[in-house]
Amino acid sequence: MSNSILPFDDTPKYGDRGSYLLLLYLKRQRNITIGGLGTVKFTNGYYIYVGSAMRNLSARIARHLRKRKRLYWHIDYLLQVADSVTPLPIRSSEKMECRIAEALASLLPPGPEGFGSSDCNCPTHLFRSKKNPLRSISFHNLLQRFRMRHPA
Repeated sequence: MSNSILPFDDTPKYGDRGSYLLLLYLKRQRNITIGGLGTVKFTNGYYIYVGSAMRNLSARIARHLRKRKRLYWHIDYLLQVADSVTPLPIRSSEKMECRIAEALASLLPPGPEGFGSSDCNCPTHLFRSKKNPLRSISFHNLLQRFRMRHPA
């Protein structure tokens, strides 16, 4: 028996699907007209959007990061004015979008009612933070909880 370490297998176990968070930063307050939500006031600070793509997760995130695109989802309107965007994918064969939104609701104030949640019963899929959530232990714990699976 060899003492060598097996090579790391970085092939996604769940394929290219799952949920994702988009961390957006707005340097200044904005009033944005968002589809059926109307004009919404966004104060400066950080926003976290929760979405899912049960096929082609990488392509969905890449689409969100493009500046030139047809505005379709609520998040598309906010992305047009964001000063920075950081994607945080969570690969999974399960659709966990609503569970992640519920967990974020216990940490952060909600964004506009109905934002990104027109196809479910969640109050919103957008949350706000005055400070960068990536510097929060609670936020990192939440991410780890959804990204890491207990070994079977």
